[in-house]
Amino acid sequence: MIYTVQQGVQANRALGHHFFDASAMRFFDSRVESWHPVTGGALFVTSEQFDSNSPRLFTVRRILDSGKVESVSEFQEYATLADAQSAIKTPAALS
Repeated sequence: MIYTVQQGVQANRALGHHFFDASAMRFFDSRVESWHPVTGGALFVTSEQFDSNSPRLFTVRRILDSGKVESVSEFQEYATLADAQSAIKTPAALS
């Protein structure tokens, strides 16, 4: 199980993927907002902001124990962090 963001970063890099690379995070002005370990990996919320005139929006994602990152929601589906975190608690978010 991936318990921490750092473990997720390491697992993703071990696959040769770049989801958490500083340059990728900077390009999307992305932040990891919350992290919730689950069986087989973790669910987490990222926020992205297109530019300084745009709102910061939120996406629910899953990282598998292998390090692969998948989007669970649509990109920037949620207008608030609270809405994205609420979605993680619903069974549909785990599908």
